[in-house]
Amino acid sequence: MADHTFIRIAIAVLLLTGLCLGGLDQSGSKDAKNLTLSEFNAQVLHGNASVAVSELGAPQTAAASAGTEVAAYTQQAPSAAKQKALQPSAILSNPPRYMYYGGQYLPWSDFSVAFPNNQPGLWIERAISWSMYATLPWGGWTQELIYVPTASPVTMYEIHPSGYVTAYDLGYSQPGYFTIWYYADEPGRHVCMISTNSGYSNQVVIDAYGSYAIGVYRPVPTPKPDPQKECEAKGYPWVWQNGACVNLGPVPNPVAECEAKEGCTWANGECQCFKPAPNPVAECESNPLCHYVDGQCLCTGENTDTEKQSCESNSLCDYVNGHCYCRGEQTEPTEPTPGPVPNPNPEPFNPAPNPTCSSGCYWSGTQCVCTGMMGSSNSGGGGDVDEVSDSS
Repeated sequence: MADHTFIRIAIAVLLLTGLCLGGLDQSGSKDAKNLTLSEFNAQVLHGNASVAVSELGAPQTAAASAGTEVAAYTQQAPSAAKQKALQPSAILSNPPRYMYYGGQYLPWSDFSVAFPNNQPGLWIERAISWSMYATLPWGGWTQELIYVPTASPVTMYEIHPSGYVTAYDLGYSQPGYFTIWYYADEPGRHVCMISTNSGYSNQVVIDAYGSYAIGVYRPVPTPKPDPQKECEAKGYPWVWQNGACVNLGPVPNPVAECEAKEGCTWANGECQCFKPAPNPVAECESNPLCHYVDGQCLCTGENTDTEKQSCESNSLCDYVNGHCYCRGEQTEPTEPTPGPVPNPNPEPFNPAPNPTCSSGCYWSGTQCVCTGMMGSSNSGGGGDVDEVSDSS
């Protein structure tokens, strides 16, 4: 019974010691200062842990399991030399694929442009990137990344799950990126941030999960990459949409699509298509009934006479005996119609018609000549003129 009591006392002392020293007691300076949360908020106006945790990628309440946001961690304590000081980071010469900033994971090329180099920054290591939120098993070790904009003393603040705050003096630092080991000394939500002469950094939220018991083996879960980051790491056509990794299909290639078309080529940023030169031979022989012979298309089983085809294309016309006859119009020339024959010249006008002599007389020259009793009393022997008639 005495032995059991001694063990319980030892465990209680160990836990109380860990709580008093805080999460960086084994990785930073032991010259730590404890503050109440109200004292901390008065000193650091925007240091309240409840501010905008969703922007850090953290849920509103502390996680009770590893989930998909587990930190890249180890249960093996780092060497004492690495626990006591900031370590220079090679992140500039060997940048990660992504960095969390502004509520999203950015490729390093975008992050290096977007992140202002005149303010401090703080991140925690995840499987394939540096984030601002992670889960960590109680008793586990992980690394945090710190950016110091100008040569300055650096202080790390940690808000513990029980509500008190610890300020760790990390010493004087030159500008640049540094790493420091973080130790999960108690379960629950921890919030960290740093201060320099340039101001205060962003917050990092760490949810320590599990129960710590001496002599009890706790299996270490394998860190799993963020599914969104894993999807985005594949590149196009894989994109993260509505909580799932979606393949948008092959990358469109307008040049290949254009030149796959007959008679088309890609020029001046557009698809230009040209109609091929006419091929009368191919056009003729595309009809199985036709053959191209001596410069003309001859087809069997159909009339190849273009004059007949042209005639019969008119619904009013018929081609008969080599001629095109159309209804309502004259289709061939006729013999010329002769004009009217002119009247012959008229007979000369005779103003003095021949007179008619009386019975037994005749006209001779200019007078009637009578014979016998009916002769004329004048010497000319002319008879009487009975009437005058027009001989014309």
